[in-house]
Amino acid sequence: MKTTFFLKKRVILGMILLFLSVSISLASNSILGKTHLPLSDAPANKTLAIEETTIPDCVEIGDLVLIDFLVDQSNLWKQPGLYNEHGAIYIGNNTLVEANGIVRFRDYSHFHEWQQNLVFLRVKTANESQKHAAVAWAITMVGSSYQNFFDFPWFGFKIADTTLPIKSAKKIYCMELLWAAYYQQGIDIDRNGWMIPCWVTGNDILYDDDIEIIYQEINHSTEISKPYKGIFCFNRKILYNPFFTMIIGNIDIIVNTANEHITRVDFYIDSVYKATDTTPPYVWRWEEPCFGKKLITAIASDDIGNSYQARIKVMKYF
Repeated sequence: MKTTFFLKKRVILGMILLFLSVSISLASNSILGKTHLPLSDAPANKTLAIEETTIPDCVEIGDLVLIDFLVDQSNLWKQPGLYNEHGAIYIGNNTLVEANGIVRFRDYSHFHEWQQNLVFLRVKTANESQKHAAVAWAITMVGSSYQNFFDFPWFGFKIADTTLPIKSAKKIYCMELLWAAYYQQGIDIDRNGWMIPCWVTGNDILYDDDIEIIYQEINHSTEISKPYKGIFCFNRKILYNPFFTMIIGNIDIIVNTANEHITRVDFYIDSVYKATDTTPPYVWRWEEPCFGKKLITAIASDDIGNSYQARIKVMKYF
């Protein structure tokens, strides 16, 4: 009995020391103080030539577009769920206004090149005058500074009044731009309203009652939903953080997809095949003890030979 008690104490103490050592390491690298590149401006996402793509015929001035990026899930900007990572407002002539580095004009071809999933939304409660006014307001914001969602102390706190005498009022992030453009016209397209923490995500706009979907593409919806950005202790998430994923002990790796044609998911650790599951949600229990950095890869295959990959870097102990 005493042996078991002391063994548990040693495991708990080891976990605490491990967490502290990682936290100190992260702090020494000044994660919160770094300038995090907007995802679509990161060098790995630049291409020499972008194929010209025309906006869908159903899209009108004032409509909104949300996309997911083609990056692995360890990326700081990656968010769970469909259409939750970047957005812009359509102003006509195959052109969008986005907040990405600065508020800027962007040809639709760039958006289509970056995306792995894409949806166009319409603010169904807005009349034509309000839609054009929202576009006009967004255009006046071109050249404004970018509000980094991870910057202390304001993070993603949304502000519609750019004249307020605080620093973040002069800055704006992508989803805040879409929300503020219509908030200025008396329409709140954030499903959470002003609930704390008072920031707005792509899913907050997507699922608001003022919004309807007019066009969507689901090209690659496979994602690892667990483990994901946090600290997991013996298969339970005990702490969320956006910067890394740590696993202590055994864990269920869970993969989700919105693609109805997926028939199997293969699981890999550091490129070594481990298991296959053929029924959703796709799950594999990772029980092998290990120490340090690992790469989880899930490859989903459909019934016509296509495959889609999701990856996340983790640290695993025991």
